[in-house]
Amino acid sequence: MSTPNRRPRGAKAAEPAPMVTLSHAEHMEKLQAREQGKTVMYKQDAWGHIETRFVRTQNVKAWEAKGFVVR
Repeated sequence: MSTPNRRPRGAKAAEPAPMVTLSHAEHMEKLQAREQGKTVMYKQDAWGHIETRFVRTQNVKAWEAKGFVVR
């Protein structure tokens, strides 16, 4: 048998370490800050799953055209 002509693979780059782990309270605080000033819109599919979107106020009409309703 002949020897394979493949090149050896280089080492994979290490994945960067994740950001600082937040406590549950800190995580919820960040989520609420991100959602502040936005309109909550919902859409229910045929299987009963509800999709939630936090939409900028100026985009409400566009999302209503996609079938979403305001809370």
